[in-house]
Amino acid sequence: MKHTRTMLLAVVMIFSTAATAQTTITGGEYWFDGAIDTRQTLTPGTSVDISMLPSGLHTLTMRIKDSNGLWSNQVARTFFIAPEAKEDPSTVTSCEYWLDNEKLSQYTTLNSQAIDLGSLQPGLHKLMVRVKNNLGIWSNQMNRIFFIAPEAKGNASAITSCEYWLDGQIESRQVQNFTPAVIDISSLDAGLHMLTMRIKDDKGVWSNPVARIFYVMQTPAETATITRYLYWMDSDKEHSVTGKIEDESNSMVIDITNLEAGDHTLHWSVADSRGVWSNIASETFTVYPAGIGSIHVKMQDGQWYDLHGRKLNGKPTRSGIYIVNGRKVLVK
Repeated sequence: MKHTRTMLLAVVMIFSTAATAQTTITGGEYWFDGAIDTRQTLTPGTSVDISMLPSGLHTLTMRIKDSNGLWSNQVARTFFIAPEAKEDPSTVTSCEYWLDNEKLSQYTTLNSQAIDLGSLQPGLHKLMVRVKNNLGIWSNQMNRIFFIAPEAKGNASAITSCEYWLDGQIESRQVQNFTPAVIDISSLDAGLHMLTMRIKDDKGVWSNPVARIFYVMQTPAETATITRYLYWMDSDKEHSVTGKIEDESNSMVIDITNLEAGDHTLHWSVADSRGVWSNIASETFTVYPAGIGSIHVKMQDGQWYDLHGRKLNGKPTRSGIYIVNGRKVLVK
């Protein structure tokens, strides 16, 4: 009876809506769940019988006809028929459970039922449970995650070993069996690095790895002195001259007596006490007919000479042409 009243209300609402657009409603048709071939005739004020429908979701489709013989568009409504209650559930009669997706057992005695976990390894596991009531209906599955801790081996009393690696290279880890640990970082380049470390106690248990970022400063270069020189004239590298610089003047004497008058280029390089040679420097100078027996090449800038090769005491104040660092310079 409850279902009949519900569907009557829906039919009255449809007829009332259609009546606003038409002069007279003369009849209608309806069917359930899309089965138009089983449609039934409907007249204003009648109810729709749903007693033969099973419980669950259904669809009522309807259309009406006016006094001019014109049919309306179809109107559909979805409704639900609840199952008839057999009786109220009162007790849980059975239970099923399984561990880690493997079904293990079913039991009916539910008073403080104990589940055997003795076969499980230490670590994370999942328990799944469902129960059944006295009406034979099973509940949804309930999932619970739990953790089995490893068996305690006693209280640790001392650190016995240390393991560390640099910049994530665990395959190159080093082990030290003493504390405090001394870590060699002499082979690392300057810049940022990461140290990862873990320790082991006297029970053989390793700690979690701990990582720290640190910075290696650039090692200052050792102080070096100029000890040797190499030079040649123009393109005659085959007859280059080498020698030692044995005083603190950092200068070398170059013989130019065999050079013809004109422009020439001196190419030279020096080596320090570590055996490192400098880049090759090139300086252009002019030999005049008067001739200069030799020139002193200073390893610092700023040495001034006149056109006869005579060294001056600093930059000249009188106008003229002079030589500085192997080049002619006009002083105004």
